[in-house]
Amino acid sequence: MIAWRDVTVRYKGQAVLRSVSLEVPGGQKLALVGPNGAGKTTLLRTLVGLVPYSGTVLVDGVDARARPVEARRRVGYVPQLVAFPPHLTAGEVVALAQELRGLPPDPAPVLQAAGLGPHGRKRVGELSGGMLRRLGVAVAQLGDPPVLVLDEPTSYLDREGEAWLVHWLRSAAGRTVVVASHQLRGLDRLVDRVVLLDAGRVVADVAAEDLRRLHWVEVVAVPSELPDLPEEVRVLARSNGALHLRVPDHRLREVLEILDQRAVRVHEPEPEELIREVLG
Repeated sequence: MIAWRDVTVRYKGQAVLRSVSLEVPGGQKLALVGPNGAGKTTLLRTLVGLVPYSGTVLVDGVDARARPVEARRRVGYVPQLVAFPPHLTAGEVVALAQELRGLPPDPAPVLQAAGLGPHGRKRVGELSGGMLRRLGVAVAQLGDPPVLVLDEPTSYLDREGEAWLVHWLRSAAGRTVVVASHQLRGLDRLVDRVVLLDAGRVVADVAAEDLRRLHWVEVVAVPSELPDLPEEVRVLARSNGALHLRVPDHRLREVLEILDQRAVRVHEPEPEELIREVLG
């Protein structure tokens, strides 16, 4: 369980978080979305004592300010920018983290599970951004902490890395998971709930299932002649002579086949658009 109660954070007199109150029940997966600068990273950092705040933060029932070491022990945290000592190898990073968690150092199985088995002897400074992100996730889950927090987890990941992350999120059964991102990118299919943060405030809190039912994409096609389309597809206002279509997810393949040889561009709506439609 995670609870933020009336949490406010200020930097140089400017409010970054404004009286945020939010609870995540044990075992729930939550996506925290919003534009850059909304306060998502700052909110996550309150869990592990990286920013001063007013209000109360509880991690699995433990007050994060009154008992910071105990609270931090319950959290596996992957920051937006993963940073390990560049002279250490990937295997040495895992072994060190295992020792800090009170575990016997045995990095090989951890690296293998993260798809980094062949790279255990590479120094951190030699790893790609995607490999570094995988290493961060692997280290965060050592010791099976009940709470997992990932800030922009898809950053730097290629398609294979994203597939691995999807599998990992689906397998994190029983854990409380918070994933922060400025875009959904399919996260609504992996979580139970989506919270929209904007200008330091919680402005919407919806069930992920409601978003999945509503989800659509915009397809822009040229030339602009209107073909016969499924009834659920909406024709939007034209721009620059192009045809703009609003297409439900489950009709996308069919529409692309109808458009056939036309040049098309597929645009996924911002999370705010979908959430505000759910709220009416």
